[in-house]
Amino acid sequence: MNHELVEVKGVPKVEGAVDVLVRLVNEHFEVKVKAREGIRLLERLLIGKSYREIPFIVSRMCGVCPIIHNITSVQALERALSVTVGDEIKKVREAMTIGGHLQSHLIHLYVFTLPDIVGRKNIVEIIGENEKIVKTVFRLKKIANTITDYLGGRAVHPITPTVGGLTKIPSKGVAETLLRQAQLFKETLKEVLEVILAAELPEFEEKTQYLSLKSNDFYPILDGGLTISNEKFFEQKEYEDFITYVNEEYSTARHYLLNGKPYMVGALSRVNNNYDLLSDEAKKYCEVYGLKFPSHSPFMNIKAQAIEMIHLSSRLVEILEQLSSTTFKEDCVKYNVRAGEGVSITEAPRGILIHHYRVHGDGRILEANIITPTAQNYKSIEHALQKYLATIVEKDLNLISRRVEELVRAYDPCVSCSARFLREH
Repeated sequence: MNHELVEVKGVPKVEGAVDVLVRLVNEHFEVKVKAREGIRLLERLLIGKSYREIPFIVSRMCGVCPIIHNITSVQALERALSVTVGDEIKKVREAMTIGGHLQSHLIHLYVFTLPDIVGRKNIVEIIGENEKIVKTVFRLKKIANTITDYLGGRAVHPITPTVGGLTKIPSKGVAETLLRQAQLFKETLKEVLEVILAAELPEFEEKTQYLSLKSNDFYPILDGGLTISNEKFFEQKEYEDFITYVNEEYSTARHYLLNGKPYMVGALSRVNNNYDLLSDEAKKYCEVYGLKFPSHSPFMNIKAQAIEMIHLSSRLVEILEQLSSTTFKEDCVKYNVRAGEGVSITEAPRGILIHHYRVHGDGRILEANIITPTAQNYKSIEHALQKYLATIVEKDLNLISRRVEELVRAYDPCVSCSARFLREH
């Protein structure tokens, strides 16, 4: 038996346009995850541009997580030019990044995923039944926007991070204002956590390779080495020895393999690999709701994001408390433009993000390589769907379509910034 079973066109409630084709071949499922966004040859556009332009260009590749693209690019260029910034600058960038993560997690959990949890089509249907939770979520989103706006110069596509530092440092008054906002966020978040953490998710496990940043001292977002399931470790500059791309004719996005196999990046990988570094409060919520990590269910990426929000909101308060009593020595360090090569690997909301540049002695970009989290997750999604659909006894097409959508959404894909390559076939 060999036939096309179902094609889910335009999986709803995800960022971007993606189709999933499911075929039954000799009683085994074959799955293709097909990004169908228009091709954006972003790296090609960067060649020949001044290094100063790059962070502002690359942030435009994504309207959901522009902050982490901007800061990852800045860090990679600083490494290429041998620029070292002070701790105060790093703290502002981290606070900005956390604001972006909170923005992204809120939308995924409550706008895209919550309807699945409560059996509704979309958030509009939830308003009539639970207006309070919807209002609270958007109040939280507004607070997160305020934090990124004040620190980044804009709520979306920040303009303050620059090679060597910041174009504008936050005043003591701004830091104190944002501290109050962060404290409010942390307290208000508690009102909407239970609906996610107590949710019944599909019972499905499929162990894979979990790639994330790793640190012995802090929950890593902007720096650290890399680990594969806490079993293998490597440095950022070694990433090309482990991660390889696959060009699939059916997709406008590259797919990636880790040591020749599918792998997962994102909140679940981070929590699996760095659980001991979570805040005490985040660990307490895990205990209260019986959450065990490491987990091998891709659906647990949903609850891992919620746990991360608890940890990150506490970390944000901690940083802003420090910035409220900080006197900045300088907003930007002095440096000389030189030829060099730099890699920065960070944790975007959806997982490992890689920016790699080679810079000419006059500051022009000679080579650029950007690897986004969703591009890395495509093969993991395909593999997980093959195994997950095999557990569905009834071959009901509507049921299969719903299950495909739910598992794809659990990965929180951002399709637009993954689709950037000219087909090479």
